[in-house]
Amino acid sequence: MRTDLDPSQMTPDERRREAVAILASGLRRLRDRVALAAHPAPEIPSCPAPANLPEAAEKSLEAVPDNPLSVHVG
Repeated sequence: MRTDLDPSQMTPDERRREAVAILASGLRRLRDRVALAAHPAPEIPSCPAPANLPEAAEKSLEAVPDNPLSVHVG
């Protein structure tokens, strides 16, 4: 339903057309959902996860326990 239309200010024909448009939209969505369920998306081959290399730890962005940053309160 259009938010700019107040049903109390609409003619019976305008209200009927709005109701038909809402029902048609719902039926299209239902039809599309059924069609998608009948034809699932093709599977994409998965890539193997990269192995953790020993030298990767030196270049990682993870926080280290000896973080030189500090916050002073007070």
